[in-house]
Amino acid sequence: MTVPALRPFRAEVPQSALEDLRARLQRALWPDDLPAEYGVTNERVRALAEYWLEKFDWRAFEARLNAYPQFVTEIDGETIHFLHVRSSRADATPLLLTHGWPGSVAEYLDVIGPLTEPESPEAPAFHLVVPSLPGFGFSGPVKSAGWGTNRTAAAWAELMERLGYESYGAAGNDAGSMISPEIGRLAPEKVVGVHVTQLFSFPSGDPAEMADLSEADQAGLAHLQWFYENMFSFNQLHSQQPHTLAFALADSPLGLLAWNAQLFGEHLDADFVLANVALYWLTGTGGSSIRFYYEDAHTTSHPSEPTTVPTALAMFKGDFQSIRRFAERDHANIVSWNAYDAGSGSGGPRDAAGHYAAHEAPEVLVADIRRFFAGLSRTWPVLEQAHAALRTAVAGIDDWSAPTPCADWNVTQVFQHAAGDQLGYAASITGEPGPDFNPFAPSGTLAVPASDFLEPKLAAAKAAFATVTPDATAVPTPLPQGALPAQVAVGAAALDAAVHAWDIAVATGARSPLTPALAAALLPVAQELAEPLRGFAYAPALPTASGDDAVSTLLRYLGRDPHWTA
Repeated sequence: MTVPALRPFRAEVPQSALEDLRARLQRALWPDDLPAEYGVTNERVRALAEYWLEKFDWRAFEARLNAYPQFVTEIDGETIHFLHVRSSRADATPLLLTHGWPGSVAEYLDVIGPLTEPESPEAPAFHLVVPSLPGFGFSGPVKSAGWGTNRTAAAWAELMERLGYESYGAAGNDAGSMISPEIGRLAPEKVVGVHVTQLFSFPSGDPAEMADLSEADQAGLAHLQWFYENMFSFNQLHSQQPHTLAFALADSPLGLLAWNAQLFGEHLDADFVLANVALYWLTGTGGSSIRFYYEDAHTTSHPSEPTTVPTALAMFKGDFQSIRRFAERDHANIVSWNAYDAGSGSGGPRDAAGHYAAHEAPEVLVADIRRFFAGLSRTWPVLEQAHAALRTAVAGIDDWSAPTPCADWNVTQVFQHAAGDQLGYAASITGEPGPDFNPFAPSGTLAVPASDFLEPKLAAAKAAFATVTPDATAVPTPLPQGALPAQVAVGAAALDAAVHAWDIAVATGARSPLTPALAAALLPVAQELAEPLRGFAYAPALPTASGDDAVSTLLRYLGRDPHWTA
């Protein structure tokens, strides 16, 4: 199948469209004035409309966009527009930045420079991909239905694959905070981490969830309740009758301005507000953008399991306040949780100061993104290789009941034990809960597909060890030896995964994924750790034989016959 091309793009709105916009604003009809309790005020909209007519410079904003490489491509039948700004740094991490409604790619223009070309060579750098949501700006209007969170997440994963990125991060705000975790759910083997400014997790209805909530969490819920009772009408209308409203948004720039301005706080500068509103108007996407809410409200696809990719939250005062207790129910691998007061607005409930953090507090947001991905970028090759070996051993198994070299355990039990061990190491380091079963008494029954069982545990171990510095002298482990130096602790986790990968492979007649190089790296770890575990985790060492390679030497030291057969 031919993959649609990535075509260079420049924003070039016809002058006639700008003249038509000006004429419409000049002859706009105004409603009677009412107090703020009734909605956005005439005073607020009139000030923005006058600025739009007299001071806002679309061509200047257009030039700012065109200063960055832009492209369009077709994905799933729709034209997708995106900025693709690569860093000059060879060690840069690819990073998706996803906006929401009523925002646009304009949200992220202030962070492109700091993220791609940081002043300090010690600071992480990023290759940025900043797409316009389907139906928004230059990615619209869309022609087809269904462009909600899940379909967009799949499109973004496809976009990153077309760009040749085998691993990348996903970050987002508003709708982007819903889409980014779903990209991680779709491609956990590629998404190294997810960074968001909101985690939209709500009470499930279980009274136990509400017990002993902190004062801060109770205040966050109270603010959410206020928002629901006073500001939520836009969500209801978008979710139920978006096309009814679309007529007004398509015909009146004043109507579009008033409708979208309800979620642009008064503390925001007029140029930022109008750049976003004008982008919707000049692309005719006021109506198609709000259908995102309808699609999500009517989707039948609802994940039953939490996400597993390492996740970070940078939460801003005045914005939606996430509750960690609820968020951890929906996201199993939250490794960073920070709250900030950007001091950018009045803090009143209608202001939502900090919601557009990439514009309001770019230094704060950039610093949080850097810290999060810097931690995740620390990799331990031996652990990566061992995890890869375990994945390889599990792929394509036909007989999960086959006997293995591990005493009376079958393949399923060895698999459960190996996966549980990885989560045990993660729990020791992070203090988070370990496996909900006893890895040393595995049931032999899997309630979910093997990959669904394994990947969260490997991801948790990887994220936990990413926080360990190479010079750490006391890394907690679940072993009887307790805390160990970093290299030994990582080696212990890798040893567990790699040797059990061999157990599974030989039991199922597959080629061993335990390579001589990996075995040679793990032998010193085994020699340091195995003796106290004889009779518990390992049998007595077997005599070496002439011609043994590194794999056989390691296996014999751990009491396994390299030539074992069922």
